[in-house]
Amino acid sequence: MKKKLYTSDFLYFRGMIFCLLLLFMSTFVYAQRPHSRKVSQHTDSALVAPRLDSLQLDSMLRAARSPKKISPNAIDHIVYYSASDSTVNDLQRRYTYLFGDAVVKYEDMELRADYIEIDFRNNELYASGVLDSSGVLRGNPVFKQGEMEYKAREIKYNFTTQKGKISYVITTEDEGFIHGEQVKKMGDKEAYIKNGKYTTCDLENPHYEIAFTKAKIIQHDKIVIGPAYLSFTGVPTPLALPFGFFPLEKTRRSGIVMPSIGESSSLGFYLQDLGFYFGINDNLDLLLSADIYSRGSWAVKAQSDYVYRYKCQGKVQAAFSQTYLGERLIDSTWRHSNDFKIFWNHQQDVKSHPTTRFNAHVDIVSSNYSKYNMTSAQDYLSNQYTSSINVSTSARDIFYLDATLSYSQNTSTKAINLKLPDINMSVIQFYPFRKKNKVGSLKWYDNISLKWTSQFTGQIDTYDSLFFKSETWSDMNVGMMHTVPLTIPIKIAKLINWNTTVTLTERWYLQNYTRDMTIDTLDDVPYAVVNRYFHRGFTALHDLHVSSNLTTKIYLMYSFKKGWLHAIRHVVTPVLNLTYQPAFNKSTRDKYFDPVRGEYVEYSRFDNAIFGPGNQQNQALVQLSFGNNIEIKVRSKRDTVTGFKKISLFDNLNVGMNYNIAADSLNWSKLSVSGRSTLFKQLYLTFNFVFDPYIINENGVRCNTTEWKANHRLFRLSSTDFSIALNWRIDQNTFKKKKTDNNAQGKTSNRLPWSFTFNYTFTYGIADNINYYRLLDTILYNHNMVHTINVVGDFYVTKKWKIGFTTGYDFVQKDFSYTSVDVYRDMHCWEMEFSWIPFGYRKGWRFQINVKANVLKNVMKVPLHHDFRDNLQ
Repeated sequence: MKKKLYTSDFLYFRGMIFCLLLLFMSTFVYAQRPHSRKVSQHTDSALVAPRLDSLQLDSMLRAARSPKKISPNAIDHIVYYSASDSTVNDLQRRYTYLFGDAVVKYEDMELRADYIEIDFRNNELYASGVLDSSGVLRGNPVFKQGEMEYKAREIKYNFTTQKGKISYVITTEDEGFIHGEQVKKMGDKEAYIKNGKYTTCDLENPHYEIAFTKAKIIQHDKIVIGPAYLSFTGVPTPLALPFGFFPLEKTRRSGIVMPSIGESSSLGFYLQDLGFYFGINDNLDLLLSADIYSRGSWAVKAQSDYVYRYKCQGKVQAAFSQTYLGERLIDSTWRHSNDFKIFWNHQQDVKSHPTTRFNAHVDIVSSNYSKYNMTSAQDYLSNQYTSSINVSTSARDIFYLDATLSYSQNTSTKAINLKLPDINMSVIQFYPFRKKNKVGSLKWYDNISLKWTSQFTGQIDTYDSLFFKSETWSDMNVGMMHTVPLTIPIKIAKLINWNTTVTLTERWYLQNYTRDMTIDTLDDVPYAVVNRYFHRGFTALHDLHVSSNLTTKIYLMYSFKKGWLHAIRHVVTPVLNLTYQPAFNKSTRDKYFDPVRGEYVEYSRFDNAIFGPGNQQNQALVQLSFGNNIEIKVRSKRDTVTGFKKISLFDNLNVGMNYNIAADSLNWSKLSVSGRSTLFKQLYLTFNFVFDPYIINENGVRCNTTEWKANHRLFRLSSTDFSIALNWRIDQNTFKKKKTDNNAQGKTSNRLPWSFTFNYTFTYGIADNINYYRLLDTILYNHNMVHTINVVGDFYVTKKWKIGFTTGYDFVQKDFSYTSVDVYRDMHCWEMEFSWIPFGYRKGWRFQINVKANVLKNVMKVPLHHDFRDNLQ
């Protein structure tokens, strides 16, 4: 007889199946549980069902098809848990207890603690630390979900709602740390805190905090706090706020930029760098800021950074300022200056285009900008600013085009040089006699090559006060030059290189200059003036240059069996050069009468042309020069491999002179001796001596009389340039002996880092008397000398104290160069900086204590200073 299956019986049958499943699951778990507390390896467990027969499986499938019978609070994913000590399962209450380094993972949630209990009936868990034998609470819970992490004493969490309650929590938000007595976690994005504090100090008991009674955190968005006050090491201060707002977005976000507040004795009270930041998108931003001074001075600034992946990146800056100094009613003290700065740096990514490149570096400032505005020490010490905008492209790697707009200025002399534009065109070097798919070795005529280059330039040389005058632009120096070189390289016996070059050059100009000389007076003192007159008109100048040279290398070796000197190696490179250049441009020469000398002076109407006047005298030169490289090899005990050490005496030593066959006088050129040497890897020596075989007259002009005939000597010293440069850096490892002991390897040094850099420069030069300035009968001898030393130091007094300085001395001017002293103190979550410039135009000091973290660095700071503008009264 068939028994009727009622609903109550079905529910009872399904409950029996569920109990059996729990029994199998607990057996599975207990089989993996370690039986000793000494077991250190974790074991992973999961809610996984054992094998079922067909009847049980069919019953469970029918139950699964009835959604009304499934609890709405049921978890949807597997819960993984493990413990190093023990795992206890309470099947009746459906609880699991984990002891010792317990870990629970569910979806993106992870919980670690020394004690965790899981309530599978309500899908909840509880975690806390455990007191050890000494009464210290250890293994406190660490809760992670997504990018959020909480450290607490107790944690309660619900798998289904993803809500939790945390006691005495410490969590991290970007650069800050949030402490709270009670935290209610509402999902994976929001949390509420009661009796908490915000700080950027990573200690459990922070050095400072902003204490508050309540707060709300929205992950990666903001923190909003209620009444708050500032506290240091737990001691409250009267600095309080009714509420607070801390942005946490990692993406760009627009907002107000807080200014620096201060006082200047010459400019008054001020707000500096007050502005607004626009986070336009991930590729572009904009910062607008202003400086406002109570005595009328002001400045506005704009800055934008842009980055486009695989395309380009750059920065644009612009600033304008008006500075008022002194009293308006006193003309002797009243000063007014309008200044500006424009900066643009653009870099194209090499992947953006295969053949076309665009790069720009623009740096233009007014002459007084660094004088009246806060700039870096590097900007203050620089008086030469250069700018360029360049576009280059090529066509099938055959034709190349390069266009540049360049601008340079000197803020000291106020001189300006502008090239608008500078265009270079060329074709690739090609071999007219070489077959495309030639097989076998090349003949000598296969290496004959031909090339074409062309350059067009418009140039202006003026001063900043005349830059926008119409006369300046109408006198622009414009020219174009074409060059076609034909090169014939030949190898003789594999030892001698014979290279012949025939170059055709043509210059196109749209202007020329004529001259005359007049006598003017200044304070009843007469002086000569050379006047230039500008003329428009197209002129083409042609040049032919034929050069043929023979060169080889001779190796000389001298060995010594005794003494510390083992060998001398001398490499000689002789060059014999024959050059011919006809005077195609002799007709461009002209002359004017010099009333001071009482004679005519010849000149070329294209002396100031952008590509020069071209050759105006026949030249047939025979030039002989010798290049030398000298090295020595000495015995060295430090070299345990070869026992020798190489030392370079002369990296390069050149001696050269030529004879002009086509000249009717002064056939011999000056003898040039130049060289370069490096000693001790830090000391650089360069020199250049010029000897003249002819005498000079009382006016400093060379005469066609040799020194041998007049003074019984071959040469006289005409000019010289000699320089010594030392660039020496020492640090904590410079004098440290290298340890070869294997036991010493891997040990870290406890020495505090330090470094000193010494830069010494000595340059002395005497120019020939032919380069003189004549003021009637007075000859000013042209010579120069530079003699300076600079020292830059950086060292740690302790691990927290750092001192840096830079100074120098000019022995010619007998004065110190720019000098500054910087002191830095690491105060854990705070930092202190002190900068002092003891003398000079930028004399002053600056002291500041501020929070290290960027989120509060510009807000929580104490700045004090006396900058250089206070000295401008």
